[in-house]
Amino acid sequence: MPKILVTRRTFPESAAALRASGAEVVVWEDADSPTKEGLIAAVCDIDGLYAHITNQVDAEVMEAAPNLKVIAEFGVGYDNIDINAANERGIAVGNTPDVLSESTADEAFALLTAMARRTYDLPAMVKRGEWGDFDPLGYLATDIHHKTLGIVGMGNIGSEMAKRAAGFNMEVLYFNRNRREREKEFGATYVDSLDELLERSDYVSLHNPLTPETTNMMSTDQFKLMKKSAILINTTRGPVVDQEALYEALKSGEIAGAALDVTVPEPIPADHPLLTLDNCLIMPHVASATGDTRMKMAMMCVENVLAGLAGDWPPYCVNQAAIAGNARLNR
Repeated sequence: MPKILVTRRTFPESAAALRASGAEVVVWEDADSPTKEGLIAAVCDIDGLYAHITNQVDAEVMEAAPNLKVIAEFGVGYDNIDINAANERGIAVGNTPDVLSESTADEAFALLTAMARRTYDLPAMVKRGEWGDFDPLGYLATDIHHKTLGIVGMGNIGSEMAKRAAGFNMEVLYFNRNRREREKEFGATYVDSLDELLERSDYVSLHNPLTPETTNMMSTDQFKLMKKSAILINTTRGPVVDQEALYEALKSGEIAGAALDVTVPEPIPADHPLLTLDNCLIMPHVASATGDTRMKMAMMCVENVLAGLAGDWPPYCVNQAAIAGNARLNR
């Protein structure tokens, strides 16, 4: 009987689907994600791992799991998994692409509108009884329509962001590793440098993957290029933004505001300097957190795990080409 470890609580339907395959299923029910030591201890006899972004699945973890055949990542990004180590051991890695693109773009655009129209801070003033007489120069916000949105990373999520911007008659610029053939479908214009995008945009939304090259991609020099009225939106990965530099840029007025769904670390400490700023909105990494989307993600993880245990390629495998023909997987 194969054994599967699910590293966080999951929907009953997905756990039932795993058990229906005849596998032994262990669900980590603790409120907190397993520590590195806890994960190493838990994987010693498993065949399949249903992992989450908070799990650092590196070579040490894989070495502790000699029977491991497949890792299913609950999410699109899998920077928490050492893909090279998985390739060397013939371990298939699957993710959940596409299914969360629209939900993530929904939240990214909601963060943009919240910052632009000040729905993130003005309601609190009302609750504090600070709403005074009508003042034509009071509570001023920023228009969204006919402004310029710069999208960094025009993948599935970036493309959905562009579609939402079109409904507000925004000009959309994008910077991507490769120019998209379907850019006109998204109503977007390609720029060949990040610097140009930053200089021209009223809003900058980050949707690029986390890589060594994109770590701290947004730092002091980049903030200096942005308009003082500009707002930064980050729903990709926390390390893409240099948070110390962001704090200085927000505090000094180098840029007008920022809204982050992701931080370093996660959760961000309650005494972090960014949380002292009125022009910074931080969400608890919930861009994909709708019931419908998370359920779809869970069932895609089930598909990935069960296929890997059956000796097939996971339907959403990210490293098939690298390990094709590896005898360990008996494919």
